[in-house]
Amino acid sequence: MRSILLSLALAGIVTLAAPAASSASVGAATPRISAAPVYALQVEDKKIEITVGDRGGGVRWYRSPVWIAIGALAVVVILLLVVLAARGGGTTIVRE
Repeated sequence: MRSILLSLALAGIVTLAAPAASSASVGAATPRISAAPVYALQVEDKKIEITVGDRGGGVRWYRSPVWIAIGALAVVVILLLVVLAARGGGTTIVRE
């Protein structure tokens, strides 16, 4: 119940903190800059080619996030096995 009240309080604070809508007269008084086309900066003899998906030789298996995650898990498991083997086993005493 506290979390619901806290989230409602935070939502109310965010709502009150939002900026008020400005009037039309203030927007009309601000200077506007029009975007005129600039042809002098464009070079006609240049050709730009964009190829999507070309990664320079294809996707390698070792760059895949799935294989990176599998490798990280394998390293953790091997490290766990090495640590457990280094600790060694103690003597087990069985009472009869």
